[in-house]
Amino acid sequence: WDYFPSIHDSMIAAVIHVSKATDEMGCLRVVPGSHKVGRIAHSGGQHENEFLLSHPLEEATPCPAEPGDVLFFHYFTLHGSMPNRSSETRKTVLVQMHRGDDRIEDGVRHPNERLVLSGWNHHAKRSGVND
Repeated sequence: WDYFPSIHDSMIAAVIHVSKATDEMGCLRVVPGSHKVGRIAHSGGQHENEFLLSHPLEEATPCPAEPGDVLFFHYFTLHGSMPNRSSETRKTVLVQMHRGDDRIEDGVRHPNERLVLSGWNHHAKRSGVND
């Protein structure tokens, strides 16, 4: 899904699991190898192209997780979640990262396009092997 196309297509996503995520809870599913296809126009759920029809989300590989697990994937990777059929809440934090010289393509809006994580914690102490 091509939600937020960028100039260099460098975006990766990190899904940080705050709670467990089982298949019954609608854990994330991915289509292995789909990132190699390149950009697939985002349908927004309004229409589907031939590739998406041949790779239904129901048949994608489930990625169950435990609290603290992190799943990284390129944004070309076809992914999604099924409905949560359990009584438990599935909690995750999504982090999307681009390389420093990349930017969202002109004409595309993203609510966090100006949000940048950068810098260095100058208060951190380094520990060596002998410390």
